[in-house]
Amino acid sequence: MTFAAFGITGDLMRLKILPALHGLYNRGELPSDMRIIGISRKAWDDAQLRAYIKEVLPHAEESFLSRCIFLQGDAEDAAIFSKLMQSSDGDLLIYLALSPVLYKIVFENMSRARLPVDSKVLIEKPFGTSGAVAEELYSQLLTIVPEHNIFFVDHYLAKDWVRGLKNLPVAREHISHIHVRLFETLGVEKRGVSYDQLGALRDVGQNHALQIVAHILGKLPPPTPSENIRSQYEGYTDIPGVAAHSHTETYFKIITPFLTLEGGKAMLHSSKEVVVSLKDGSEIKVSETPNKIPEYEMLISAAMRGNQDLFPSMDEIREQWRFIDPIIKDWATLTL
Repeated sequence: MTFAAFGITGDLMRLKILPALHGLYNRGELPSDMRIIGISRKAWDDAQLRAYIKEVLPHAEESFLSRCIFLQGDAEDAAIFSKLMQSSDGDLLIYLALSPVLYKIVFENMSRARLPVDSKVLIEKPFGTSGAVAEELYSQLLTIVPEHNIFFVDHYLAKDWVRGLKNLPVAREHISHIHVRLFETLGVEKRGVSYDQLGALRDVGQNHALQIVAHILGKLPPPTPSENIRSQYEGYTDIPGVAAHSHTETYFKIITPFLTLEGGKAMLHSSKEVVVSLKDGSEIKVSETPNKIPEYEMLISAAMRGNQDLFPSMDEIREQWRFIDPIIKDWATLTL
C-alpha cells in the first residue's frame, strides 16, 4: 500500500497527518510494505523530505523515514497522478486536503490517470461549496473509485466526546433545544485564500456542528432558521489571500426554534461544547475532552481497513447542505 499525501508541507500534514502516520507505525498498524509519498511543489528530493519530517517528528526512527519518498507536483498538475502510480507500490490511499473549489479539476486529473481499481480516496471537509456542487463532484468521483473506497473526512466523528453524544441518556421527545458552540482563539492565519472562499459556516457549520446535532438526534431537523447572524473579526482583510473588501464571515450564529449553532475564529476564548436543554428545565452540557487515541490515527487506520464507521456518508452530506444552502443563498445578497 502507498499513502499519497498532497501538500506534505501544509499545516494539516505537519500537525495531524504525519504524527498520525508515525503513531500508527509505532503501534504496528502500518502495513510492513507501506510507503509514504509526500507531494509538494517544492524542488526537493527524498533526503530533503526526510529531513523535513525529522524536524516535524524529532523522534522519528530511520526505519520510518526510509518509507518516505518525495514527488514534485500538486493535485492540479495533469500528470501528477500518472507520476504517482509510477512511484507507488501496490494499492493507493490518496489523502486530499484541498480547497473545495479545486476538486473538479483534481478529479478530472485522477480520472485521466486511471487509478488502480482498489485505490482509496480520503477527502477533507467541506465536500463542495453547496449541495449542487457536492452532487456534481460525487458523480465525478464515482467514475474514479467505487463508493466503498470514498472516505469523507470530518475529524469530529473520531472525537471521543462527539461519539459519546449518541449515548446521551435522553430521548429526542424530551429535548427542547440544542446549542452547539465551536469557538477558536486562532484566526485564519495562513489559510487566507482557501478560507475566504468558504467562510466559517461552510468551514465548521456545515460539517462539525451539524454532525454533533445528528449524533444527538439521529437526523437533522428541518432547515428553518429564524435568525442568522454573521460577522468578521478585525484585521481579517489584512491577511494575505483575503480580498480587500471581503464579506466572508469568520463568525456565525444560526438560530432555529430547536437549534442554535455558533462557530467562530479569533474568539476571546476557545469553546467546543454542546448544551442540550430539556423540556423539564434541566440541561445536559458536554464539552470537548482529550481523545484516548488521536483522531487522525483512528481515521487513517479505519480507511486502511475499509471501515466507513468514522466517516459521514454522502446522504449525511446532502442533509447538511440542505440545511446550510438557504442560509448561504440569503447571505449572498447581503453585506456584512
